Amino acid sequence: MATKANAKQTPRQSSNNRGGDSGFYIPPPPPVVNKPDEEGYRLLIVLICLMLVLPLFLYLMASMYFDMLLLKQEIKQQQAIVRRLLIKDEK
Repeated sequence: MATKANAKQTPRQSSNNRGGDSGFYIPPPPPVVNKPDEEGYRLLIVLICLMLVLPLFLYLMASMYFDMLLLKQEIKQQQAIVRRLLIKDEK
């Protein structure tokens, strides 16, 4: 008798979700739709941006590095001149 009562389908239950204490319908997961075109375009845009930004960044870093080298040389020359002047003044 108890089995006949459980076999009866209630309006909240579907054929996929029979039995159990809750009686709530659990919908199936949504289908997976792959959109390769959008991913391909995004990747292409990112690669193009990197190709444009990376050389500019490298050029900026190299120019700053060479400017620092030139400044170091100029500072050493100026220090040598100041030392010579200080030695002449002491004598």
